[in-house]
Amino acid sequence: MWARLKVFSGIPQGTVLGPLLFLIYIYINDLPDVCDNFTKLFLFADNAKIFSYIKNAYDSMCLQHNINKLHQWTQNWELALNIDKCAVCRFGRNISIKSDYYISDIKLQEVHTVKDLGVTFDEQLKFSDHCYDKIKKVHSMLWLIKINFSLLCRDSFVMLYKSMLRSHLEYANAVWNPHREGLIKDLERVQMRATKLVPGLKKKCYKKRLMALKLPTLKYRRIRGDTIEVYKLLTNTYDDNTVQLDTNFDTRTRGHTKKLVVRRCRYDVRKYSFSINIGNIWNSLPDEIISAPSVNTFKNRLDRFWTEQEVFLIIKPT
Repeated sequence: MWARLKVFSGIPQGTVLGPLLFLIYIYINDLPDVCDNFTKLFLFADNAKIFSYIKNAYDSMCLQHNINKLHQWTQNWELALNIDKCAVCRFGRNISIKSDYYISDIKLQEVHTVKDLGVTFDEQLKFSDHCYDKIKKVHSMLWLIKINFSLLCRDSFVMLYKSMLRSHLEYANAVWNPHREGLIKDLERVQMRATKLVPGLKKKCYKKRLMALKLPTLKYRRIRGDTIEVYKLLTNTYDDNTVQLDTNFDTRTRGHTKKLVVRRCRYDVRKYSFSINIGNIWNSLPDEIISAPSVNTFKNRLDRFWTEQEVFLIIKPT
């Protein structure tokens, strides 16, 4: 049986105890069941996103109806919504229907970009805002390293770079991996600038600096990360209840037995998405790598294979 008790105090935001007490305080896992089949609700801790395809006025009405049900659910559980933080963002190329949405008779503001779990999504899903935001942040951190470390040995630089800089440039890159040459070059220039901090390497070309520091290009790291994600998905490393992959394998005899079917797409936003863009790269790998028994073994075999093929330093002329 459920019992309702008054809570007279809170805890500081950002603590580990906060999400735990939140889950104990309210059974939030039933929140997605509030919405019907016309909409989807994505839940992460206390952040909820309601999503629907809008093709006509009826779809807009259905979405508003589910928003009302969501608001009613929060009222039943005495969990007030912060309406100022709620917003509407439309994704698509040609949006013909633009309806207004309300919570408790308060019109929700419309935004052109939204930040979700550290990734900035824009209306066209180009992710240029996200890339330049990360570039700006890494440049500021690079400046802090420069003024606090007058002399950096190669090992110290690599350790600082991997932990403080490159992690920002690679977070969730399977989602925002760019295909435009301008963004690819702008991201690579961050590493170009960073490697010049090491004494004795400033006057060398970028490729020689990477070889001296045993660092790959950022483009290689993104391709490698996507390939590792495919391996994890196909080997059920992730929980089946949270991540599902349509294992539509290519039945042709050439290559390994887990070749993916690469579908043709009309628009770049789909053509260069994770599931489509990585298909040809995954299919080109030999069976020795695909059949690796563990993730670490797969990484080692992949790096060894691509290093021998000189893919480790993928650099296009600037």
